[in-house]
Amino acid sequence: MKRLTTLALFALVSSLLAACSGQSGGSIPSQPQSSTQSQSVSQPSTTRTVQSIPSTHTLSPAQINHWTPMYTVIKSPNLDLSKIDSVGFIRNTIPYFSRSVISPLNGKTYTSRIVGADPATSNTTTDVVYVPIVVVWKFPDGTVLDPRNAACNDSVSVENRFFKGPSFNAQNVMSNGIQVGPAQLNDADQRAEFWSEVSTNTSYHTNLVTFSPPVVLIENAPSGSRTFGGVCSGAGHRIGTIDINAFDNIIIGIANAYSSPTEIPMMLTYNVFQTVGGGCCVIGFHQAYSRPTGTQTLAIAAYNDSGIFNVPIEDIHAWNHEIGELFNDPFVTNFVPAWGHVGQVGGCQDNLEVGDPLTGTPFIVVRNGFTYHPQELVFYDWFYRTPSEGTGGLYSFRGSFTGVQGKCTP
Repeated sequence: MKRLTTLALFALVSSLLAACSGQSGGSIPSQPQSSTQSQSVSQPSTTRTVQSIPSTHTLSPAQINHWTPMYTVIKSPNLDLSKIDSVGFIRNTIPYFSRSVISPLNGKTYTSRIVGADPATSNTTTDVVYVPIVVVWKFPDGTVLDPRNAACNDSVSVENRFFKGPSFNAQNVMSNGIQVGPAQLNDADQRAEFWSEVSTNTSYHTNLVTFSPPVVLIENAPSGSRTFGGVCSGAGHRIGTIDINAFDNIIIGIANAYSSPTEIPMMLTYNVFQTVGGGCCVIGFHQAYSRPTGTQTLAIAAYNDSGIFNVPIEDIHAWNHEIGELFNDPFVTNFVPAWGHVGQVGGCQDNLEVGDPLTGTPFIVVRNGFTYHPQELVFYDWFYRTPSEGTGGLYSFRGSFTGVQGKCTP
């Protein structure tokens, strides 16, 4: 698999131009950044000192590294979509439905594929099987980042926070003042974006289910991987970076070994990010690729400490982003009228990425006494510029988007 060719493609498609503000609707850069600019790491220069800062003040990783969080998508060169929607294809991947819409922006018809059952015709619950996998990373400098341990300023393991959290366990969730649960978070997102179709249908859900305890794997980070000081002291709370090509090859190997195309491997890591050309940080991506037994889908994201980035990204924020994007575009085939200049996107892109426009926009969910910070996601209709079917007639889960864009100009 030629991963460099793949990365060159998704760098263009996903516009790794990140300019995150954390404000509702994101920021509009005056000039689109080049992908090289957005991927470079701004290291402390020899003239940057802390002389003007009180001696008791400690610089955070965000202040030291000026890292920009990015999400992306990998379009595998071996993905065979020639028989998509055929009986054989459907039987050998995760459950999904197809729908078409005519965009009033350009009059074109777009067909999208979305995980679950069509809310326009179904009143049932769809179970999507996932395989829980805990990945312990050992870095060349001796650092071990282990999700079986607690994150910074926590007393419960990352593993339990994640797999026993709201991503996999139903609870009451509000969207734009409307109760859309009890539901898992990404099920709640999906119910909210199709609310006009499911508001009276309490049986419609898309649930992540598992039949096995977490698999624990210990992986050696490839040569060239680095670690940096974390928010909390101690080697177990450091920040690890791995080249995305090498990382993806390892992730695909794990997916092939421990899951089938009808299952989603959920590979949990702690404070581990990916680099592109040496620049940090990709904190999540999703992809699909062909296997002899079917079409494999997966999403990967970091469970991370607060204070690493200059926007409020912590705990399951990146995971809600990536699972939501996997649900809305499992095979990376859902094209939409171009949109952009918002969230992490500095130019225009034409894919259905429900997290990118609101990167760094969290909301609060409390479960078992712990405060989680998932990311707000954008509704399906925002991308096609069609009237909202979503909660409150709005275009995102917590109402940050009240309307749609016009034509996107690069």
